[in-house]
Amino acid sequence: MPRKPVTAIIVQARLGSSRLPGKILQKIGGRTVLEHDIARLKSVRGADLVVIATTDKDSDTVVADAATAAGALVFRGDETDVLARYLGAARMVDADVVMRVTSDCPLIDSAICDAVLALRAATGADYAANNMPRLFPHGLDCEAFTRAALERAANEATDAYDREHVTPWLRRMPGLTRANLTGPGWPANQQRWTLDFPEDLTFFADLFAEMPLDPVPDWQAVLSYLGQHPQLVQANARHRAGSPMASDADAPVAVFRFEANARIGSGHAMRCNTLQARLEALGWRCYWAIDSASAQFLAASVPPGALIELHSVGPAETAGEIAAAAGSCDLLVIDHYGIDVAFAAAMRPYANRIVYIDDLADRQIDADVVINSTPNFTPRQYAPLTRGMARCLLGPDFALLRQQFLATRAKRPQPSTGAISKVLIAFGGVDPLDGSSLALEAVMARPSLTATVVLGSGAPYLGHVTHLAAAHPGRVRVLTDLADMAGCLAAADLVIGAPGTSTWERCSLGLPSILIGIADNQRANAAIVKERGAGLIAGFLTDTARPIVAEELGRQIDRLMAEPALLSGLGEAAATLCDGRGVQRVIAALVQRQELKNGLSLELRLAEATDEQSLLDWQSAPETRRYALTPKIPTPAEHHDWLQKKLASDRDWFLIGEVAGAPVGFVRLDWMGEDKGRPQYLISIATAPGHYGKGIGSALLKAARNLAPGGHFYAKVLAENVASMALFTSADYVLAADGYFHSDPARRKEA
Repeated sequence: MPRKPVTAIIVQARLGSSRLPGKILQKIGGRTVLEHDIARLKSVRGADLVVIATTDKDSDTVVADAATAAGALVFRGDETDVLARYLGAARMVDADVVMRVTSDCPLIDSAICDAVLALRAATGADYAANNMPRLFPHGLDCEAFTRAALERAANEATDAYDREHVTPWLRRMPGLTRANLTGPGWPANQQRWTLDFPEDLTFFADLFAEMPLDPVPDWQAVLSYLGQHPQLVQANARHRAGSPMASDADAPVAVFRFEANARIGSGHAMRCNTLQARLEALGWRCYWAIDSASAQFLAASVPPGALIELHSVGPAETAGEIAAAAGSCDLLVIDHYGIDVAFAAAMRPYANRIVYIDDLADRQIDADVVINSTPNFTPRQYAPLTRGMARCLLGPDFALLRQQFLATRAKRPQPSTGAISKVLIAFGGVDPLDGSSLALEAVMARPSLTATVVLGSGAPYLGHVTHLAAAHPGRVRVLTDLADMAGCLAAADLVIGAPGTSTWERCSLGLPSILIGIADNQRANAAIVKERGAGLIAGFLTDTARPIVAEELGRQIDRLMAEPALLSGLGEAAATLCDGRGVQRVIAALVQRQELKNGLSLELRLAEATDEQSLLDWQSAPETRRYALTPKIPTPAEHHDWLQKKLASDRDWFLIGEVAGAPVGFVRLDWMGEDKGRPQYLISIATAPGHYGKGIGSALLKAARNLAPGGHFYAKVLAENVASMALFTSADYVLAADGYFHSDPARRKEA
């Protein structure tokens, strides 16, 4: 009978620490940090055992004894060669799969660990993690890898950094396959839950002294508690990790000008950060240019090193403040209703391109690009406002949704045709008209339904909603400052909420909805959802009495409960309204055009499902197959399945090059992992038949580098493909001993 594979969680631990000696044996909440770690890790369902890998120094005997007393196995090895220590621990227990966790993370979450283990198993990856890039709070990091990959790393890694930190070699070596668990992103990833400094110990001591620990809180419960007690996060806020790009003087610069406050909430900050997060992951350096009130409102959610706090009033003075802090910027993004055209004009000497994120089309705009995801706006409406100079990216195809939604859409099952059971109530973080209470009362009037209510910790009616929920124990959850909105939506059968920008989040996941408006500027979204059969409208609280809206809501819930086919149809229609790829489309549109030999220029756009036949024709052409790494021409069915997976990826970039609106080739960046905060991609290009000799390949390589200025590109070229080898060499790619051509800006700077 075959041996059952063994999965071991191996935790590196030692008493010595340059910044905080003895930290893992410090007591918080009645237990040592190490005991908290072990207790949480023992509840990881996908793991068989927990091993503490400590050093063979006499001073670490106390660590070994404490680990044994807490119910963990112990392995002792070299202090500095932690990679060898991990391999020794894995061999001791004959592990087939290893999960790496550090001993200074007392809030490590078993569900996240399970998810990373499951991801590695499902993908068959050599290595999987949840921090490429880090979109979870710092302190929830976990990595899973095969014993075979660990053996290779221990045998082949020679750099002292690789051996001290265990997994960098696994994260960057070509030939190994990697997967990443996408996290919630901002603002959750601004939290610091790891123990390195005395201020971190103060944070944990205060948190564990005040927060209820029975039952053991998961990471969302901790996040919600901190949202209600924001003073706690100030203790170690100065040690939060910034973007790897923050100190890169050669990185292109993007500046975001927006506002956030109790009146409008953090929606503009969310939209800007959604774009910022993807740009930073590609190698951009980003700043937030916001006034003092916005900075105070966002507090510790402002990314470290990103803040340009504005004090001036006039546009010229404000532009001067931004220029003094950031210098010239490659991109200025404005998402602010109160800023007029004078500010953009004042920024023109400092900004290469200006982008407006807009909803209204009600004022003059000095912009190169306008983004408006609201349906039914047209370029004709913006022409007189921009003097016809701006490129308009309009409609839900350009909705700026966080990466978590595209990742969740890719794995979400088809909408259920069964009865409604779980209802999500989501009216935004503030919900100023208390639509949440109205919806909750309607749902609770139907005994077969349960509800989850999502609100911000500062919502004015949170207390009222919580009081209503308490009257229905076991049937209602109230979640504040929810980070994993995509996961929560995916678990629901129906959502009741406002038709604001979150409309497109629901649609991206194919979720049927009943909409209740709480602002007049939400009417366009509501109209398109109703028109396309993607949801129902119960009314607008801005002009309709609450009892009337409540009565209509009840009727619509009853109808959907009685007609499961209607519910399913709403979900299917919703999924066609927004696919969650809006940020990628926007970034592709922002890549600068590349001049060709004939005086024309090439620009990029995202590949779409409508490109399927053209791409198959290109791939089938003899000129393309001659030097393809896989000589066999795919069948139409194989090509379809492959393309659907590529389009669903939240990490790969599949881009079409166009000249004068006609497709002339493609460039593909297939994600391979991340090395010290910089992404790694396998780059592939192809010129469409009939367009050879025009410089298309060179232009595609340059455009890809502009898209991901910080990325490490790998290219695989057959030795007999002399033209491609010359092309990559002329683009400063270097053929290395591993057989790949490399283009790595970071390594070039180090050299």
